[in-house]
Amino acid sequence: MFWSFCSAKGGAGVSVLAATVALRAADRGQRVLLVDFGGDQPDLLGVALESAAGVSDWLGADVGADSLAALSVPVGEAIDLLPLGGGGGVGTNPARAVELAVGAVDLWDLVVADVGVVQPGPFDPRHVVVTAGDRTTLVVRSCYLGLKRAGRLALSVDDVVEVTEGGRALKTVDIEGVLGQPVDARVAVDPMVARAVDSGLLTARLPRPLRRVADVLA
Repeated sequence: MFWSFCSAKGGAGVSVLAATVALRAADRGQRVLLVDFGGDQPDLLGVALESAAGVSDWLGADVGADSLAALSVPVGEAIDLLPLGGGGGVGTNPARAVELAVGAVDLWDLVVADVGVVQPGPFDPRHVVVTAGDRTTLVVRSCYLGLKRAGRLALSVDDVVEVTEGGRALKTVDIEGVLGQPVDARVAVDPMVARAVDSGLLTARLPRPLRRVADVLA
Protein backbone atom coordinates (compact mmCIF):
# COMPACT_ATOMS: atom_id res chain seq x y z
CA MET A 1 0.00 0.00 0.00
CA PHE A 2 1.17 3.53 -0.86
CA TRP A 3 0.01 5.75 2.02
CA SER A 4 0.40 9.53 1.73
CA PHE A 5 0.40 12.06 4.56
CA CYS A 6 -0.20 15.70 3.71
CA SER A 7 -1.49 19.03 4.98
CA ALA A 8 -2.78 22.31 3.59
CA LYS A 9 -0.45 24.46 5.69
CA GLY A 10 3.05 24.02 7.04
CA GLY A 11 3.68 23.15 10.66
CA ALA A 12 0.76 20.75 11.01
CA GLY A 13 2.96 17.82 12.04
CA VAL A 14 2.89 15.79 8.81
CA SER A 15 6.53 14.69 8.94
CA VAL A 16 6.32 13.50 12.55
CA LEU A 17 3.09 11.60 11.93
CA ALA A 18 4.39 9.97 8.73
CA ALA A 19 7.56 8.86 10.52
CA THR A 20 5.49 7.54 13.42
CA VAL A 21 3.25 5.42 11.20
CA ALA A 22 6.29 4.05 9.37
CA LEU A 23 8.06 3.18 12.62
CA ARG A 24 5.00 1.48 14.11
CA ALA A 25 4.42 -0.55 10.95
CA ALA A 26 8.04 -1.68 11.07
CA ASP A 27 7.55 -2.68 14.71
CA ARG A 28 4.68 -4.92 13.57
CA GLY A 29 6.99 -6.74 11.18
CA GLN A 30 6.22 -4.94 7.92
CA ARG A 31 8.98 -3.96 5.54
CA VAL A 32 8.51 -0.19 5.18
CA LEU A 33 9.77 2.53 2.84
CA LEU A 34 9.42 6.12 4.06
CA VAL A 35 9.51 8.55 1.13
CA ASP A 36 10.49 12.11 2.03
CA PHE A 37 9.06 14.81 -0.25
CA GLY A 38 9.75 17.59 2.25
CA GLY A 39 13.38 17.06 3.16
CA ASP A 40 13.01 16.88 6.95
CA GLN A 41 13.03 13.12 7.56
CA PRO A 42 16.84 12.61 7.75
CA ASP A 43 17.11 15.16 10.57
CA LEU A 44 13.93 13.90 12.20
CA LEU A 45 15.17 10.30 12.25
CA GLY A 46 18.85 11.07 12.84
CA VAL A 47 19.97 9.54 9.53
CA ALA A 48 23.24 10.57 7.90
CA LEU A 49 23.03 10.72 4.11
CA GLU A 50 26.08 9.56 2.17
CA SER A 51 24.53 10.51 -1.18
CA ALA A 52 22.65 13.61 -2.32
CA ALA A 53 20.34 11.59 -4.58
CA GLY A 54 16.75 10.74 -3.70
CA VAL A 55 13.16 10.63 -4.83
CA SER A 56 13.28 13.93 -6.74
CA ASP A 57 16.17 12.59 -8.82
CA TRP A 58 14.31 9.32 -9.47
CA LEU A 59 11.19 11.16 -10.63
CA GLY A 60 13.25 13.17 -13.10
CA ALA A 61 15.17 10.22 -14.53
CA ASP A 62 14.28 7.45 -16.95
CA VAL A 63 14.85 4.58 -14.54
CA GLY A 64 12.69 1.80 -13.17
CA ALA A 65 11.36 1.09 -9.69
CA ASP A 66 14.15 -1.40 -9.03
CA SER A 67 16.55 1.54 -8.64
CA LEU A 68 14.59 2.87 -5.64
CA ALA A 69 16.32 0.42 -3.33
CA ALA A 70 19.74 1.77 -4.31
CA LEU A 71 18.64 5.31 -3.40
CA SER A 72 17.15 4.38 -0.03
CA VAL A 73 18.95 4.53 3.32
CA PRO A 74 18.39 2.01 6.15
CA VAL A 75 16.82 3.50 9.28
CA GLY A 76 16.35 0.20 11.10
CA GLU A 77 16.07 -3.47 10.36
CA ALA A 78 12.66 -3.12 8.71
CA ILE A 79 12.48 0.49 7.54
CA ASP A 80 14.24 2.34 4.73
CA LEU A 81 14.23 6.06 3.98
CA LEU A 82 14.06 7.45 0.45
CA PRO A 83 15.27 11.04 0.95
CA LEU A 84 14.21 14.07 -1.08
CA GLY A 85 17.49 14.33 -2.99
CA GLY A 86 18.70 17.20 -5.11
CA GLY A 87 16.67 16.78 -8.26
CA GLY A 88 15.09 20.21 -8.08
CA GLY A 89 11.58 19.38 -6.90
CA VAL A 90 9.20 16.46 -7.22
CA GLY A 91 8.16 17.13 -10.83
CA THR A 92 4.68 17.26 -12.29
CA ASN A 93 4.62 14.10 -14.39
CA PRO A 94 1.58 12.08 -13.30
CA ALA A 95 2.88 8.95 -15.02
CA ARG A 96 6.09 8.99 -12.96
CA ALA A 97 4.13 9.50 -9.76
CA VAL A 98 2.03 6.44 -10.61
CA GLU A 99 5.19 4.46 -11.43
CA LEU A 100 6.56 5.37 -8.02
CA ALA A 101 3.39 4.35 -6.19
CA VAL A 102 2.97 1.08 -8.07
CA GLY A 103 6.64 0.13 -8.26
CA ALA A 104 7.53 0.83 -4.65
CA VAL A 105 4.75 -1.34 -3.24
CA ASP A 106 6.15 -4.28 -5.18
CA LEU A 107 9.41 -3.92 -3.24
CA TRP A 108 8.13 -3.02 0.25
CA ASP A 109 5.08 -4.13 2.26
CA LEU A 110 4.14 -0.52 3.00
CA VAL A 111 5.23 2.77 1.46
CA VAL A 112 4.63 5.85 3.63
CA ALA A 113 4.98 9.18 1.82
CA ASP A 114 5.66 12.39 3.74
CA VAL A 115 4.18 14.64 1.05
CA GLY A 116 4.05 17.85 3.08
CA VAL A 117 1.97 20.84 1.99
CA VAL A 118 -0.41 20.27 -0.92
CA GLN A 119 -1.66 23.23 -2.94
CA PRO A 120 -5.11 23.45 -4.57
CA GLY A 121 -5.29 22.26 -8.15
CA PRO A 122 -4.52 18.96 -9.88
CA PHE A 123 -1.21 20.20 -11.33
CA ASP A 124 0.50 20.76 -8.01
CA PRO A 125 3.23 18.07 -7.98
CA ARG A 126 2.42 16.95 -4.46
CA HIS A 127 -1.27 16.78 -5.37
CA VAL A 128 -0.25 14.40 -8.19
CA VAL A 129 1.71 12.19 -5.78
CA VAL A 130 -1.16 12.05 -3.28
CA THR A 131 -3.75 11.06 -5.88
CA ALA A 132 -1.46 8.34 -7.27
CA GLY A 133 -1.48 6.38 -4.00
CA ASP A 134 -3.86 4.01 -2.25
CA ARG A 135 -4.57 5.92 0.95
CA THR A 136 -4.31 9.58 1.94
CA THR A 137 -4.30 11.06 5.43
CA LEU A 138 -4.81 14.81 5.87
CA VAL A 139 -3.25 16.33 8.99
CA VAL A 140 -4.88 19.51 10.29
CA ARG A 141 -4.66 21.80 13.29
CA SER A 142 -7.54 23.77 14.72
CA CYS A 143 -6.14 26.81 12.96
CA TYR A 144 -8.44 29.14 11.02
CA LEU A 145 -6.00 29.79 8.16
CA GLY A 146 -5.03 26.14 7.85
CA LEU A 147 -8.65 25.06 7.85
CA LYS A 148 -9.56 27.57 5.16
CA ARG A 149 -6.77 26.22 2.99
CA ALA A 150 -7.80 22.64 3.63
CA GLY A 151 -11.34 23.44 2.56
CA ARG A 152 -10.03 24.73 -0.79
CA LEU A 153 -7.97 21.65 -1.58
CA ALA A 154 -10.79 19.66 -3.17
CA LEU A 155 -8.75 16.60 -2.30
CA SER A 156 -10.29 13.21 -1.62
CA VAL A 157 -8.78 11.87 1.60
CA ASP A 158 -9.34 8.65 3.51
CA ASP A 159 -8.47 9.88 7.00
CA VAL A 160 -8.28 13.16 8.87
CA VAL A 161 -5.98 13.56 11.87
CA GLU A 162 -6.47 16.59 14.09
CA VAL A 163 -3.51 17.95 16.05
CA THR A 164 -5.11 19.64 19.04
CA GLU A 165 -3.75 22.42 21.21
CA GLY A 166 -5.12 24.56 24.00
CA GLY A 167 -6.47 28.05 23.49
CA ARG A 168 -7.98 27.51 20.05
CA ALA A 169 -11.48 28.74 19.29
CA LEU A 170 -12.13 26.11 16.61
CA LYS A 171 -13.25 22.66 17.66
CA THR A 172 -13.34 19.23 16.06
CA VAL A 173 -16.91 19.82 14.89
CA ASP A 174 -15.75 22.92 13.00
CA ILE A 175 -13.06 20.94 11.21
CA GLU A 176 -15.55 18.24 10.29
CA GLY A 177 -18.00 20.85 9.00
CA VAL A 178 -15.44 22.48 6.71
CA LEU A 179 -14.00 19.22 5.38
CA GLY A 180 -17.32 17.42 5.14
CA GLN A 181 -16.01 14.28 6.80
CA PRO A 182 -15.24 13.07 10.32
CA VAL A 183 -11.96 13.42 12.16
CA ASP A 184 -10.63 9.88 12.51
CA ALA A 185 -7.90 10.45 15.09
CA ARG A 186 -6.74 13.21 17.38
CA VAL A 187 -3.34 13.84 18.96
CA ALA A 188 -2.52 16.67 21.34
CA VAL A 189 0.48 18.96 21.08
CA ASP A 190 2.66 17.43 23.78
CA PRO A 191 6.06 18.53 25.17
CA MET A 192 6.99 14.83 25.32
CA VAL A 193 6.75 14.65 21.53
CA ALA A 194 8.75 17.85 21.03
CA ARG A 195 11.51 16.58 23.34
CA ALA A 196 11.73 13.27 21.49
CA VAL A 197 12.01 15.04 18.13
CA ASP A 198 14.47 17.69 19.34
CA SER A 199 16.75 15.12 20.97
CA GLY A 200 16.70 12.70 18.05
CA LEU A 201 15.03 9.95 20.07
CA LEU A 202 11.99 9.40 17.87
CA THR A 203 13.30 6.10 16.50
CA ALA A 204 14.54 4.86 19.86
CA ARG A 205 11.66 5.87 22.12
CA LEU A 206 8.45 6.74 20.32
CA PRO A 207 6.21 8.81 22.66
CA ARG A 208 2.96 7.16 23.77
CA PRO A 209 0.64 9.81 22.19
CA LEU A 210 2.22 9.15 18.80
CA ARG A 211 2.05 5.39 19.19
CA ARG A 212 -1.63 5.70 20.06
CA VAL A 213 -2.61 7.75 17.01
CA ALA A 214 -0.61 5.47 14.69
CA ASP A 215 -2.37 2.42 16.11
CA VAL A 216 -5.78 4.06 15.68
CA LEU A 217 -5.04 4.70 12.01
CA ALA A 218 -3.65 1.19 11.50
